[in-house]
Amino acid sequence: MPFFKKLYTLTSWLLLFTQLLFISIIGYNKFSLGRVLYYGNSETENIGFEKYFIALQILLYATFIFIIIWGILTPFAVITNRRLVKEKINIFIGVIGFVLAFILLLIDPFGIFKWFTS
Repeated sequence: MPFFKKLYTLTSWLLLFTQLLFISIIGYNKFSLGRVLYYGNSETENIGFEKYFIALQILLYATFIFIIIWGILTPFAVITNRRLVKEKINIFIGVIGFVLAFILLLIDPFGIFKWFTS
């Protein structure tokens, strides 16, 4: 049980941290530098933004991986919360990370998901 609780907590925090990195890249480029990164149009290349593109690819893949792991572990966490009263697992952080991931994948401010599916 302690291993599962640590694994679930780590996955939840990593999912949230990944989404916060997405938001920080948006904020840094939009508000500090005054530019908008968009990769959804594959005909025009964004020259000079390759470092962001690689970082966004890694964050996108990490988001997919953490959503899948979190989705698999959450039902087990809910079941163990019903059975064990002492060692409840907090699922709040994971829910915030999941909702942020869903919103960012739906809005797709960088066009990275459009790039991924094309």
